Amino acid sequence: MRMLTTVALTPADFERWAEHLTRQIAESGRDGRPLFSPLAAVDFESPERRARFENRLSIPLPQPTWMRAWVVEGPDARFIAHLDLNGSSIPSERHRATLGIGVEAGFYRKGIGRMLMLEAIEFARHNHIEWIDLSVFGDNHAAIGLYRSLGFEEAGRRYDRFRISGRSVDDITMTLRIKA
Repeated sequence: MRMLTTVALTPADFERWAEHLTRQIAESGRDGRPLFSPLAAVDFESPERRARFENRLSIPLPQPTWMRAWVVEGPDARFIAHLDLNGSSIPSERHRATLGIGVEAGFYRKGIGRMLMLEAIEFARHNHIEWIDLSVFGDNHAAIGLYRSLGFEEAGRRYDRFRISGRSVDDITMTLRIKA
């Protein structure tokens, strides 16, 4: 496999980003994989989602609702992993960002998630973001282990938050204090 690198998303990347998210969400809970999405499918390619994607990428930090995202491109030029950092719509939360991440199953356990997380942590450090928050399903042990190895701590747990295919799923909130 060729060397994988992270690339910052631009509005021109919308189609490949939406295709990746559609593939990745479809893998949640399939073939023995942990659940990681409360939804079985999402229409990532709608005009509304495109407009929101393009708008949020252009919002400067620390303005409310900014977004920055990175992807990893696979050998066939498809996006195989993503990470997004999002600013809150609440002005008093401007010192925090919420993180979302996903890696397609064929690329698990190759260090891609860690590479993306380190990119986001460095971005936060350089942009005076003091905290990164994320949510993870309670049975996604590999993801929880990765987050803990990077210094994230559990900040809360919502027991039985979701019922997916008859399964009760806890939702864990984790947070990382960014040191300057």
